[in-house]
Amino acid sequence: MNIAPFALLFQSVEDILLEKQRLQHNYQFLSYGLIVAWLILVVYVLMMVSRQNKLKKQISDLKAMLEEKH
Repeated sequence: MNIAPFALLFQSVEDILLEKQRLQHNYQFLSYGLIVAWLILVVYVLMMVSRQNKLKKQISDLKAMLEEKH
């Protein structure tokens, strides 16, 4: 039998408010962490797109050089 839900009935209002503040503080850090993770992901994707575009340009330049020689 889980007693935890019944324990909330016997807590004071102050204890419940303190617990609510603690949980909100934890969610705030979780939100910050998710924002940072998304920013890192966006930067990484943009770097990969840039690298892909550079490689495409290099390939087209090499193809053009090959066509000039023939």
